[in-house]
Amino acid sequence: MVTLIFSVISSVLTFFLTKNYLSFLLILLGVYFLIRKNERAESLAGLNMLLISAMALFGKFKFYDDTQIFLIIRGIFLMFIGTFLVILYDLMKKWYSLIPMLLLTGMGIGAIGYLRWGTKGYFLGLILIPVIIREYHLQKKATDELNNIDNK
Repeated sequence: MVTLIFSVISSVLTFFLTKNYLSFLLILLGVYFLIRKNERAESLAGLNMLLISAMALFGKFKFYDDTQIFLIIRGIFLMFIGTFLVILYDLMKKWYSLIPMLLLTGMGIGAIGYLRWGTKGYFLGLILIPVIIREYHLQKKATDELNNIDNK
């Protein structure tokens, strides 16, 4: 339910910034997670939608020139695509299926970070690497526990 609320908010805010009706496709993702209950994938999608809505809100109410607005829209677009790739993670339930989503989200964060810190802002997208490592260790730990139970 929370992801559905985030999807409505982020799609409306993104529409006001970009004037593109495709932003309302995020509501379909909210409905998808309303039907399927996967808390990990839903929380990742919710965080992406929160990032999208924050960037759309700041892009609309802060006064940027056209080049900066283009970077914000490009960053939002990358996070938008990455948010839909969380469905891949929901279906496969493997740590490596999370890489495309986090890669595009990191690229979007880096494009937006470029506004504040210049070329060093692109490295801000690397902040998502620990998320991949954590997911890998969680799944490895669960697999090891299953193997220990089967061996007993």
